[in-house]
Amino acid sequence: MGNERMVFWDFDGTLAVREGSWPTILREAVLAADPTQTLDVDKLAIELRGGFPQWGPQGMGAYSRASDWWAAASPVLVDACLSVGVDPALTRHAMAELPSLYYRPTAWQILPGAREALQTVSRAGSSNVVLSNHAPELPGLVDALGFGPLVMRTITSASLGVEKPDSVMFKTALHLVGAARDSWMIGDNPVADIAGARGVGMRAVLVHRSDGPVSAITLADAAAHVVAEEAAGAR
Repeated sequence: MGNERMVFWDFDGTLAVREGSWPTILREAVLAADPTQTLDVDKLAIELRGGFPQWGPQGMGAYSRASDWWAAASPVLVDACLSVGVDPALTRHAMAELPSLYYRPTAWQILPGAREALQTVSRAGSSNVVLSNHAPELPGLVDALGFGPLVMRTITSASLGVEKPDSVMFKTALHLVGAARDSWMIGDNPVADIAGARGVGMRAVLVHRSDGPVSAITLADAAAHVVAEEAAGAR
């Protein structure tokens, strides 16, 4: 374990968000394979009510090829398509389209202050690391959205075979980049990001949501807080 304190950032919902829910994204994939199809998004939503995706669920390992990971991770999407009457062959084509559609950069919106917050941390001399429950393609999206020069590394649950808030994901990420145990985690999920990080001794800041009696803070405020705390600790 290294001695450098780094700042780990959640991605989806913290730095950027994607347009559309999983039912609409699945419909988009089917239509990309066959524009003549008619799909009811509400029916797809009913079929997906059990939840998808669960990046790196228990029992899911890390795969050397992204396509293998998607094949193992997306059976619920296949079942949803088949349940609403999509032909099996068309469903296979839709699944092949899904990764590129989901990670299409133009479908993602960078949240206000995200780039500036990363810059604040970098200018203060600390390293930024993206740590997210996501599929194997996330590092490419991080670069495509212009975050690449500001981010030392992007680590996904798909690459580790485990997801936040599991302590293994945080401990492994800290080890991979040589970060100190009391590094920072910034995210929008009070369980996956905040509780998970604090559970292994990291310091954590919740953004975009209120934290009990504390009002929601912005990415800019979070970055400024981290930099101020690090400066005070260095004195």
